Amino acid sequence: MKSKRLTLFLSFLVPTLIVTGYFIYRGFAPFGSSSVMTVDMGQQYVDFFSYFRTTLLHDPSGFFYSFGKALGGDMLGTWSYYLMSPFNLLLLLFPLSKLPSVVAIITILKYAFAGLTSAILFIKTRPQINGWITVGFATTYSLIGWMVANQLNILWVDGVILLPLIFLGLNQLLKGQSTKLYIISLAAVLMINYYIGWMIAIFVGAYTVIFTLCKAYETTQSYLKVFLKWLGASLVSGVLAAWILIPTFKALASSKMGVQQLIFAFKFEYNPLNMIAKFVNGAFDFTQLPKGTPNIFVGSAVLILFLYSFFSPTINRRRKIANGLLTAFLVLSMSFQPLDVIWHGMAAPVWYPYRFSFVFSFLLIVIAFEALADILANGVVWWGFASSLGLMVLGFIYILIILKKLTFLTPLKLVITVIFLLITAGLLFAWQRYPQKRFFPLLLCVVMAAEMGTNFVTSLNGLSYLPNANYTEFSKLIRQASTKANKMDPNFHRIAETFNRTRNDPFTGNFNGGSVFSSTLETSTTQFFNNMGNPSDVYYAVYANGTTFTDSLLSMKYYFTARKVTGANETRKSLNYLVPLTSRPDLNNYPVKAQTDLINIHENPNALPLGFMTRAQYMFPINNMADPISYQTEIASQLDPTVKNIFTPIPITHVKYDNAYPLVNISNGVIRKRDKTEPASLDITVPVQKHHSYYVSLGPRMSQQAFTYQVNGKTLQQYRASAKDTLLNLSSVKGTDKTIHFKILANVNRAPLQNVYLYSVDNTKVATFANHLKQNPYRITKYTNSEITGTINSPRDNGTMVTTIPYSKGWHASVDGRTVTPKQWAHEFMAINLGKGHHVVKFTYFPLGLSLGLTISLTTLGLIILFLGFQIYKRRRSTTHTE
Repeated sequence: MKSKRLTLFLSFLVPTLIVTGYFIYRGFAPFGSSSVMTVDMGQQYVDFFSYFRTTLLHDPSGFFYSFGKALGGDMLGTWSYYLMSPFNLLLLLFPLSKLPSVVAIITILKYAFAGLTSAILFIKTRPQINGWITVGFATTYSLIGWMVANQLNILWVDGVILLPLIFLGLNQLLKGQSTKLYIISLAAVLMINYYIGWMIAIFVGAYTVIFTLCKAYETTQSYLKVFLKWLGASLVSGVLAAWILIPTFKALASSKMGVQQLIFAFKFEYNPLNMIAKFVNGAFDFTQLPKGTPNIFVGSAVLILFLYSFFSPTINRRRKIANGLLTAFLVLSMSFQPLDVIWHGMAAPVWYPYRFSFVFSFLLIVIAFEALADILANGVVWWGFASSLGLMVLGFIYILIILKKLTFLTPLKLVITVIFLLITAGLLFAWQRYPQKRFFPLLLCVVMAAEMGTNFVTSLNGLSYLPNANYTEFSKLIRQASTKANKMDPNFHRIAETFNRTRNDPFTGNFNGGSVFSSTLETSTTQFFNNMGNPSDVYYAVYANGTTFTDSLLSMKYYFTARKVTGANETRKSLNYLVPLTSRPDLNNYPVKAQTDLINIHENPNALPLGFMTRAQYMFPINNMADPISYQTEIASQLDPTVKNIFTPIPITHVKYDNAYPLVNISNGVIRKRDKTEPASLDITVPVQKHHSYYVSLGPRMSQQAFTYQVNGKTLQQYRASAKDTLLNLSSVKGTDKTIHFKILANVNRAPLQNVYLYSVDNTKVATFANHLKQNPYRITKYTNSEITGTINSPRDNGTMVTTIPYSKGWHASVDGRTVTPKQWAHEFMAINLGKGHHVVKFTYFPLGLSLGLTISLTTLGLIILFLGFQIYKRRRSTTHTE
């Protein structure tokens, strides 16, 4: 096969057919009722894709900021990490109901384009290689073990697609040729995904430094000049991407980067030799996702040829040394903790370890391709070929020695590996013995594609995926409810749920919520949620444990609950798609204002507006953050000093023990079973008053696996994963006083209790609190995600207008057209000082660093255009003078 276009087409087509065939086999939408949604794809990314559609098609104001991100947060960092892939534009061409299907198509296309770009690299660098061999190597690259293991993380795959073009541009640069391809492709990856771009930049830097020091590439210029030229080109790429890199850095500084401590432990994370096992076909399963060794499978042909390259006498010695040093550096990086942390942006990854290992596989493939070119030009050295096979045999013996420790391997996978190794070695041997036979390149291509396809199938067969309806049906149900709520009340409000699909439901449902799961979540928001008694951690915040007070404070005007349905079809849908999140008996205080087929829409009459004048003249820092009740109490007393204690402690006096030893200290004791084969529990009798809601605090040690909670025999739903105490709603009484039985069931033999305290909330006080603060509300006249305008009356000089807009330096405020500086209150929200009288208050959001980044990028782009224009002018003038 001689046609370059046909080679490129087949390099695109073969991965497409392999991946599409597997998707059809698994029944992924649009080919069946399953989907590509698993782990983070189903729990996080698909909701961001919904937000992507909504923002570009309906609400561009959400590009910079969204109130769907927990209580509100910056979104440019979210775009730069999750959503900048140009492939995502395909999402705009289809309705939301087809979103999982479109994600599957995008996934297929990304595999295909990885094959295409790598084929471009191979053709440009070794045009003499037979087209079928190029297709085989391109297919291998597109289906490397990293690509299979990270299929669900398609936001990273654009970097794998661009890497061959960056490398091609780098080779052109090092040879003294044009820098255009290198600058453009490196800038592109930095703009599409800064995280993977960082890893590629390290790889490119290591390659350039090592190969320059070893003088391992041919150039007509001095090596120092070439190196400085590379530095300049890399800098240009960085400044072209500054418009998104600088604001992203600012966003990260207020999120995980601001709280994660950089810890270097000078140790190996595992025995580096164990990495050899990942060269076995299908060496992957679910256990490798949270914690495992690098996914580096590249197939038999690449391994044989890679090892052979170090034995070949006709390959340049300096190049072999450089290849060896770079390989050693990458192996060390994938096992030595300090280097591993640096590759991951100075933070240890949570799940998906060794995310940069694709560059190692890429290097192996490039070296192997060069070795094959050497064999075709100079013939094979059989002792070198035998030596490479011998090393592989030694590696296989080591795998057999440690096989019991490798839970992701099976005897069948080992047999498959040996079969492909023997076939590949036999083909390479026969091809050298009979080089005139033209079918060997085709056979080798078929074997390489078959081996990579087999790895693809055996690796992914161990993963389970969500049904397509898990998203499509839920998105339909939640959008129906949010649309109805927003039509009832077009003013600003927030919505909470007692069920959920993911922590990013507000993005799919298109409403202002109180939950999010994002790597760019602001630290102040997670701390606020923790202090308020709601589950939160570095990457998520969940408004699952609110009280009637926090509902009021945070403008939670509407609540979605699952309706009680009787029809078989409705019951099935409710059970499958409205998965319970938390129990909120106190929602009985919020009347049902509207309904959809499966969802009740409750209205909270005490929900405060987004902004209001406080009853106090000044706001002071909230100092009491010891527990959620103290924190909420201090906020309430500062906002309205006339409302006394909203929360009242309830002593635990009447306790009945069932198969458990009595406790001296119930709040922080340990439930120990008498008979370890039987259930054990504490039954606490709680007298409850009308017009009150009751809550119990639970310490973070009280895991969901260790305890179950019941009230009067009915199990309470509880989202538990949190760094601090959470509050569980036990009861809320509207009519008459009564008694409830709160039971704590121990699911393990020794169940440690932590900070178990009972409290009641006088709902009439909450209503009084809300009515006081509603007297001078912020009346919004214009509202988008990034710009809010409204009016407010201040009854006194030096008054304080507080909002529940999360504080950020990206927010700018003006009062009656004059710029003012917002202050932070409750360690989370914005407040401004107002004089007496009627005022027009405007808030505008613009990401920090965006102006600077745009200035740098546009200035650089302008200078490049002027430089190119000057070069064209010089060439034309020179031509004119010559004529």
